Formats: sequence, C-alpha cells, structure tokens
Amino acid sequence: MAVLTAEQLTELRQAIAVGEVVNWNKAQINAAAQALEDEIEGFKGTINIAINAATAPLVLSVPLKKKLVKFYFQQKFSRGG
Repeated sequence: MAVLTAEQLTELRQAIAVGEVVNWNKAQINAAAQALEDEIEGFKGTINIAINAATAPLVLSVPLKKKLVKFYFQQKFSRGG
C-alpha cells in the first residue's frame, strides 16, 4: 500500500477545497486520496509496458516516460478534457 505523507494529504485537501462547499471530512478525503494513490502505484507497471510496446524497439528513458505521463494528464484533466 502506497502512503501519502501527512503534509501531502494536507496540501491535497487544501487544494481541492478551494472554491468548493466542503461536505467531506479529513478521514473521508484521506481515504479517497490513499485509494487513488494505491491504484496509480499499481498502474505504473502497466503504463510502462504499454509505452514500451508502443515505441518498440525504442525504449524511452524513465524521466521521459514520467514527463510524457505528466503532460498527458495535465492535457487530459486541466484543459477541460
């Protein structure tokens, strides 16, 4: 089980509360964040395999894969996607 630090959880709660009517408590949002963290951690291997299969025989570096995934999610979720 992946674990977010108390500081990370506090930052996450504060960030998602901006402009929202808060109808959840700390324990609820912490549990949701930890569940998301667990799923994403488990999904990393699948993402790695998919990228390697798509680019074979080229294997992208780990830093480049991280950058690709980061910008993909920014595009997907930050710009109305």
